[in-house]
Amino acid sequence: MGEMETMYEAYNEAMVELAKKNSSIVIVYGDFARGSVAELFQRDYPDRIYDFGIAEANVITAAAGLAGGGKMPFTHCHTIFTVGRAYNQIRQNIAFDKLNVKIVLCATSGILVPFMGGSHQCIEDIAALRVIPNLVLVSPGDPVETRKVTRAVAEYVGPVAIRLSNPPVPTIYKEEYPFELGKAVTVVDGEDATIIATGVMLADSLEATDILAREGIKVRLLDMHTIKPIDEKAIISAAKETGAIVTVEDSSIIGGLGGAVAEVVVENYSVPVKRVGIKDCFGQSGTVAELKVAYELTANDIAKAVKEVIKKK
Repeated sequence: MGEMETMYEAYNEAMVELAKKNSSIVIVYGDFARGSVAELFQRDYPDRIYDFGIAEANVITAAAGLAGGGKMPFTHCHTIFTVGRAYNQIRQNIAFDKLNVKIVLCATSGILVPFMGGSHQCIEDIAALRVIPNLVLVSPGDPVETRKVTRAVAEYVGPVAIRLSNPPVPTIYKEEYPFELGKAVTVVDGEDATIIATGVMLADSLEATDILAREGIKVRLLDMHTIKPIDEKAIISAAKETGAIVTVEDSSIIGGLGGAVAEVVVENYSVPVKRVGIKDCFGQSGTVAELKVAYELTANDIAKAVKEVIKKK
């Protein structure tokens, strides 16, 4: 794994690159400083960024109006308030009419939000958003993939939600790696079990495969960057070829990635599945490292889960 970088930095770079080519791209934000998610965009395109303050429902509604007028809005709000306060607007104003709005879930996606506590750690975002018809949901795993996701969703015509995780993450992919919405990436191949990870947990899952390899356990690692539409073919192949699956996410396993994978497995090819993620509880304050330990999200925890699920084969 390579250098550490935040997904925001990667997203910034991709947005400026896209804005140069596409004058319809605008940013609509609320209660989220321009200097964090849209720093470079604000510098180069100050007349294409709209501030609605602490009013997430207004942000989403305005984005719907802009999309109806031919713009391609990217919205920036804290995840917890986008999902919590603007859910109806996402459903009714954007998804229902299949408007070309890109909902960027900023800073508070998942449990790994240091020192902000349970009030801001949105552990339910995946579960809440993946049930909305017409809405694509993506969760990039490293900076390279974040840039590729940003470019891909700009080409896709329709509503998309993008989860940007808070902590810096190591670079896993090379710039030339091929990315496709809806198609999982095999990061590591193996036949003893499969880890299916998404977002910020990809790096820890990769580390877990190294731990297991040293013990002679060969594990496949799938990067499920697109949670909806989920890559059913990759999941079914993993079930048939490895016989056991562990899902890894920084959000709730109830309806999250773990739930989505389990649905595919139980309907198509039943094998043991163990879900690593947030159980039925709220978050708490702490460093990223402390939170990973508290919620059993470390590479060692993932490796332990793999060993447990293999015993059930």
